[in-house]
Amino acid sequence: MKREAKLVHVRSWEEFKRLAKALHPSSVSYSIQRSPLSKPPVGLRIIFADEEAQYVFLDFARGDKLRRTKIPVRFTESGGASVSEEEIQAFIKNELDGSDLAVYSFEILGY
Repeated sequence: MKREAKLVHVRSWEEFKRLAKALHPSSVSYSIQRSPLSKPPVGLRIIFADEEAQYVFLDFARGDKLRRTKIPVRFTESGGASVSEEEIQAFIKNELDGSDLAVYSFEILGY
């Protein structure tokens, strides 16, 4: 009988970081997404998996940065908001001590 992996929503960045360091994933994926209830409407989803579970961390914009990770939110002249892919990747590698950690954008993967 095939066992299904569970989905674990991790509420704090410190707990997500602790789990990633303990479980040593070979890769972490992320996606930048619209978050209509955030001001500005930008969100970030960071995910890694092991044989038992998929671990998901969500962060949302508040003003000029993401609330939990403090990654800066950039604004265009027309008022649009975004988060830099390079800053996300650097943040994940730095925080998870991942010089050999592969960091993938879901956008690149076609999601």
